[in-house]
Amino acid sequence: MFKLSFRKVCGLFLILFVTGSLVAGCYDDSELRASIEDLKTQLGQLTKLVNNLQSDDSVTGVTQNPDGSYTINFKKSGSVTIKNGKDGQNGQNGQDGQDGQDGSIVNVVKGPDTYTFIFNDGTTVILPRYSEIRVLTFEDGDYVGPIKMANYWSSKIDEPQYGGPILYGDGCRWEDEYNTYLCGLVTPYDADTWSGGFSGGGIAISNYGGGNLKEAGYKVQLERYVPGLENEVRMGVGNNASDNFAVVYDGGAWGNNPPALTMKDGEPRVILSAFITNTSYTLNSLVNGDGYNPPMAKDGFFKIVATGYVGEEETGTAEFFLARGELNFVTTWTKWDLSGLGAVDKVVFSLVGSKDQYGTYGLNTPAYFAIDDISVRYYPD
Repeated sequence: MFKLSFRKVCGLFLILFVTGSLVAGCYDDSELRASIEDLKTQLGQLTKLVNNLQSDDSVTGVTQNPDGSYTINFKKSGSVTIKNGKDGQNGQNGQDGQDGQDGSIVNVVKGPDTYTFIFNDGTTVILPRYSEIRVLTFEDGDYVGPIKMANYWSSKIDEPQYGGPILYGDGCRWEDEYNTYLCGLVTPYDADTWSGGFSGGGIAISNYGGGNLKEAGYKVQLERYVPGLENEVRMGVGNNASDNFAVVYDGGAWGNNPPALTMKDGEPRVILSAFITNTSYTLNSLVNGDGYNPPMAKDGFFKIVATGYVGEEETGTAEFFLARGELNFVTTWTKWDLSGLGAVDKVVFSLVGSKDQYGTYGLNTPAYFAIDDISVRYYPD
C-alpha cells in the first residue's frame, strides 16, 4: 500500500513542479533550473520517507512549519521535511502562464495509532505512530512519579489487612504518573455510617501472600493465594516473584466506589493486558463455602467483567474466569488480554457468579481478585 501511494506522490511532484515552472517563464530558464533543483530535493526527501517505511520505522511526531512544509520525525531515522510546491507565476514576453497547483501534503491527521498524510490529489499515506509498552508493576523501584518517596507503593499497603488506618481510615489514592498514567482509589471511611473505605469498593495495594484456605476469612482480604504456602509471607508473591501487587474489590450494590483503573490525564490509551489470580478469601468461599455461601456448584463459575469507557461511552467488555467448574480454579498469575477494549480512559471491574452464589441481597461470594503487571501502550507524542 505504501509503495503504490508514494509512486503516485512522486508523480504528482514531478508533474506539478515541472509544469508550474515551464509555464512560469518561457524565455528565462533560471526559474526552471531552480525548480528542478527544488524537485530533486523533494524527491530525495520522499525517497528517505519510503526507506524509513521499509525499515519498519515509526513516526514520533509531525510539525507544520511556517512555510507550510511538514517535518516528520522518525524513531530510527531522524527527520525529513516535505515542502509544498509553489504556484506558477505569469510568464514574461509571452502568453500568460496558468496558475500551478500546490504539491505535497495538505493535511495531517493523527489517529489512535497512525498518522494519515493527505496530498492535494486525494492520495493518502498512512504511517504508524511510535509507541512503547509501559508496565505498572506496583514495585517501589519502578516508581517514576512526581512524589519523591523511595517506598511510594509500599507506603500504601495497610496493616492489618482489615480495619487498618488506610483502607478503613483516610483512604488511598495511588497514581502511576509519568509511566502508564493509571490511577486507582479507595475512598475515606465514614465510621458514623459504616460506609466508604475498602468495604465500599476500590483497588488497594498489597504484598500479602498465604496458602491456608481454611483460615482465610474476611480479615485476610488482601492476601493472594499461594498454593502450598502454610504461613503468611510479605515478599515475592507478586507476578514474576515480585513483592507488590493490587487487590480489587467490587462492593456491588452496597458499595459507593466501583473499582476502576483510570487514566490520570484523561488521555485514552490501550490497556494491553494484566496478570490475574485469586485471593485466599474469595477462593476459600468458592472451594469450601462459608457462613454466607455454599461451595461453588460443580457447573458453577466466578468471573471478572471489565468494561472500557471513553467518557461515558462504553468501548467494550472483556471477561476473565477466576473459577469455572469444580476443579478449575485460578491459583497462579495468569495473563488477561484487555486489548479488545480499545483505547480507554477508564476500565471498571465487576464480579459475577453463577446463580448458586447469589442470595436475597445479591452476590454472596467475596468479590475480590489480585492484579499485577498491567501493560499499557503509550504514545510519547
